[in-house]
Amino acid sequence: MAKKRVKTELKRSPTKRQLTRWQRQQRIQRIIVVVGAVFFILIGSFIGYGYYAEQYKPLHQPVVKINGTAFDMDYYIKLLELYTQGEDAAVTSDMADNLIDVIGYGDAIRRASPGLGFAVSADEVKNELKNTGLPDEKVYRDVITSTLLAGKVFQNYFDPKVPNECEQVQVQALFVESEDVAKIVADKLREGDDFSSLAEEYSLETMTKDIGGDLGWLPKDFIDMFLGDLRDSLLKDIPFDLEPGMLSKPIYDETVTKEIGYWIMEAIEKDEQKGSHARGILLGSRHEAEEVRAMIEAGEDFGSLAKEYSQDPMSREQGGDLGWIKQDSSEGGTVRWLALQLEPGTLSQPAADSSAKTKGGYWLVRVLDRDDNRALDNEIRDVLKGELFDEWVNEHRQKDVVETYLTEKQKAWAVARIIEDRGQ
Repeated sequence: MAKKRVKTELKRSPTKRQLTRWQRQQRIQRIIVVVGAVFFILIGSFIGYGYYAEQYKPLHQPVVKINGTAFDMDYYIKLLELYTQGEDAAVTSDMADNLIDVIGYGDAIRRASPGLGFAVSADEVKNELKNTGLPDEKVYRDVITSTLLAGKVFQNYFDPKVPNECEQVQVQALFVESEDVAKIVADKLREGDDFSSLAEEYSLETMTKDIGGDLGWLPKDFIDMFLGDLRDSLLKDIPFDLEPGMLSKPIYDETVTKEIGYWIMEAIEKDEQKGSHARGILLGSRHEAEEVRAMIEAGEDFGSLAKEYSQDPMSREQGGDLGWIKQDSSEGGTVRWLALQLEPGTLSQPAADSSAKTKGGYWLVRVLDRDDNRALDNEIRDVLKGELFDEWVNEHRQKDVVETYLTEKQKAWAVARIIEDRGQ
């Protein structure tokens, strides 16, 4: 039986015109696909750049470098959030101002502790992270490491350096502007007046005035740590030269700053428009002001005396020249009042200015009691250890090379981000 013949249908070849049309359509389709792809790439890039510009980039910009080690904004924000948990915007903002210093303090502890033989292991850090519920990230590892090291150094290195007992004196002190005033106060004390009341009335040094002159028991080897801003004054030495019950003679101390000064003023010329052209000398006490005024009246040169005696840094080098002073001048009240009320060529009497700051005055110190082996209670010992610890850290920090990049705008951005995340 013959095989059925299959009819083969030949496909017609496309004409040149058809071929051209198809190729054109394919090109159009490819263009559409490419354009679409580029569009989505651009959209994705735009969104990605927005995230990069607004989130990624700011978080990875350095805010400070310490000895070449960078700490970025992400580190800064996480540390700020950690140290201000539960606080309001005001506290968070205040902390933001000090956080660079906190970063430097912690970094110094981590770098300096091995020099004293102290270290913490990775397991100690990991366990503490687990106990505190903090994530295992660099910023939190740094905080935990600094805290653990500080505890070890504080307890094992500085605790033995603070004795349980030492020589101490119980002290009262006040600071006055001149020897004349010191003698007046000393006479009142001999007559039985209360030291605290006199300190509150006469002392021109802030701390002794506020506490009525009662400095309490001061340990000899650590007295500077108890005196705060007075640690470099003669007050750290005077009490240990006195016997119990003794009142010191007036002792001059040029290091102490007080909030009082006395002006000797002279008007040079006056003008209705310009005001009064004046010169002045600022002295530390009325007694000294009276002495300098007597020198001027005796014929000594005002400018030379100003350069030698005046405690006003703005006018001293100009021989006391204060320039032209108007009624609405920014100069202090006493200076403006004196300048405007004096006639040209007239020299003022000494005028007190409580807005001025001058150095120098006289101590009166009384020792109430002395004990060569008085016990230091635990609270005082902790204060002393803390002072020693701070001195040690800051000594190392003085050698650091610190480059700060944080701007006020970045700081505000960080605070706003934290506050927003808290929903405040």
